Amino acid sequence: MTIRTLPSALVNQIAAGEVVERPASVAKELIENALDAGATSIIVRIDGGGRERLEVIDDGGGIPEGELALALAPHATSKIATSDDLNRINTFGFRGEALCAISSVAHVRITSAVKNAAQAWMIESRFGQLSETKPAAGRVGTTIEVLGLFNNVPARRKFLRGDPAEAARVTEVVCNAALAHPLVAFRFESGGRKVLDFAAAKDVFGRVADVFGDALGESPLTVAGEAEGDGLKSRIVGVMCRPENMRSVSRTQRILVNGRPIVDRSLIHAVREAYRGLAEPSLQPVFAIFLHVDPEMVDVNVHPQKTEVRWRNPTWMYRLVYRSVQDALRATDLTAGGSSLLSNTEFDPPTTIQMSSTQHVRQSKWPMRTATSGSSGFSESRPASMASFVREQSDFRSLAPESAQERLIPTPQITVREVLQVDDTWLILAEGDSLVIVDQHALHERVMFEEIRTRICSGDLMSQRLLVPATADVPPEALAHLETFAPLFARLGIEATAAGPRTLAVHAFPGFLTGRKVDAATFVARALTSDALISASESTDDSALREGALADVLDMMACKAAVKGGDRLSVSEITRLLDARATTDRSTNCPHGRPTSIRIPISDIEKRFGRR
Repeated sequence: MTIRTLPSALVNQIAAGEVVERPASVAKELIENALDAGATSIIVRIDGGGRERLEVIDDGGGIPEGELALALAPHATSKIATSDDLNRINTFGFRGEALCAISSVAHVRITSAVKNAAQAWMIESRFGQLSETKPAAGRVGTTIEVLGLFNNVPARRKFLRGDPAEAARVTEVVCNAALAHPLVAFRFESGGRKVLDFAAAKDVFGRVADVFGDALGESPLTVAGEAEGDGLKSRIVGVMCRPENMRSVSRTQRILVNGRPIVDRSLIHAVREAYRGLAEPSLQPVFAIFLHVDPEMVDVNVHPQKTEVRWRNPTWMYRLVYRSVQDALRATDLTAGGSSLLSNTEFDPPTTIQMSSTQHVRQSKWPMRTATSGSSGFSESRPASMASFVREQSDFRSLAPESAQERLIPTPQITVREVLQVDDTWLILAEGDSLVIVDQHALHERVMFEEIRTRICSGDLMSQRLLVPATADVPPEALAHLETFAPLFARLGIEATAAGPRTLAVHAFPGFLTGRKVDAATFVARALTSDALISASESTDDSALREGALADVLDMMACKAAVKGGDRLSVSEITRLLDARATTDRSTNCPHGRPTSIRIPISDIEKRFGRR
């Protein structure tokens, strides 16, 4: 085949394929140009989902008559001049290719006027063929009409979806731009019908309320803070839902950097990790996170559509988002509300926990145990329980007998005057004006999770060498992750190797799990096939690898180490477990997100019995 130079029209169409995928891409580029021009009001109008007509009107600074033709030329821009400018990009457009790319696959008409000009001027490009500039009627600002998108490229046009679907994508673009720029008014019309109308807001919080509506639920949480890394300062502001308002879809999740909506899986992962254990794993938080960083910290010149960025220090940014969201959650009372016996109404729990005595019920059709402070415990024999296995392991002693020399969780001054253990699974007690039912396994699972994580932060877990390696069959692709996760497993006290193409051999295992008779090979095999570890192994972000994979394995460890439903507990064990509940971070939920307790207002019980 003969090598030849491509015609400029074909080159522009190829370039357009990278910048312009659909009408929403056109809307995004034109809105960004309007913002760069200093617009305070932007109107977007479409017909036929945007493929027939898409118009963007702004009140920005406008384009001078002599620069209209240049605006449609390839690689022509007013926003950068040298290669050094790429290191500090402060505008949304900078490539100088969007208008040229759009005009190569559509009929484009630009009408613009600058301040103090006698009149507006207009220029057209019919699929790359420029007209002369002509006088036109118009006010200060720019109006760009895009007609017949992809009419000259039928193969591209046929891949567009129906009008409603394309219009929905344009709606999302307008919402994202409005979210990023609360001081700018936005209006969007489709087929002559008003879809969105956002007046200029006072701040990001007002605009988030406009865009998200009731998706954040009642009493949303705010994130605010500043940090410094690599000598450069960053500021984070955000709005996010309470854990009980998390949703099953991720459509209401936004991250914006210096006013630019971006797609960053690592930072979204950081937000989700901060919520870990506060709701079911399948649920997604609703949030809008605004990052204001020095332009030198982020490279937006990664992808033609500018939705992806590259961070100078991705690990630092991950930690900034993770810790900021986590701090906002920790600063909020997240105690689960009461479950009404009469309706689905939720009740806010008292902020201060007060322990009070309850009437001792001596007879019940359920197996029941009563723990009262100062009692001598139970005289009947019982199987090995929480205390016995804790005594056998040397790493964690938060629920050990009084003689234990080391504690990872301080014991608060709480008096448990009377507690019932029902069915060797539920602990029932009175707190303030409510009756509280505690799931002993879920609560102890959270306590163990936080203790293990605390110990991991101060050093590796204590490991116990196995006399004979424990083996298990695992898929070859799972064994391939062993080398990747060897450092992580070493921190957790696990030593494992491949003993064949499908055989896993575990040589050392954490002592406290061995004491609970947890099968080492089965545990490691399950860890290697977990979604979090597989996702982390495919990630290029080391911070996401550490946080997600570590938390997932700690979940498994805590679940295996915790007491189970059916384990009978002594008075001392119950007291210590409830003491830990008051001092353990996120004790309202187990690491998997299930509630550790439910709270039933006494007033609700009185209504149920007709006493009110």
